[in-house]
Amino acid sequence: MATLERTYTVPLRQGFRKSPKYYRTNRAVTTLRAFLARHMKAPDDKIAIGQHLNEELWRNGIRHPPARVSVTVRKFDDGTVQAELAGKTYKGAIKPEARREEPQGIKERLQAAVGGKKEATPEALPDETPAEPAPEKSDAPVKKTVVKKAARKVAKKTAKAPSS
Repeated sequence: MATLERTYTVPLRQGFRKSPKYYRTNRAVTTLRAFLARHMKAPDDKIAIGQHLNEELWRNGIRHPPARVSVTVRKFDDGTVQAELAGKTYKGAIKPEARREEPQGIKERLQAAVGGKKEATPEALPDETPAEPAPEKSDAPVKKTVVKKAARKVAKKTAKAPSS
């Protein structure tokens, strides 16, 4: 239950005016948090900025934040503070979806493209493997591996790419 609800027009320009352009919206968010901490008498880590307010701050990018913003602020009994754009209901942050694991190195990417075999894990190997004698080296040329062939295919495709 909200014990205290107020509406403020927060001046942000003084906070970000002397910061470099590539850092201005970050500074505006810091200024907003400092303003709310001072006026709502709450620690900085207990302040939650709503999704609509965050989108309004970042609407024009990192270089051009708004000079002032009207916010509706609610302080709860446990000391948490929720700030949202005036006229909007509070909507918490949206968690991004977990990224799937993609191959990082060139070898892994080529194996994924070709559909090559994956390396065997120790759990997948049988407990006792028979010891095989090492093959003797011969003077015959070594055959090219699947990875090298795939690398050549990728190189040909990039070389055939149409140039503008």
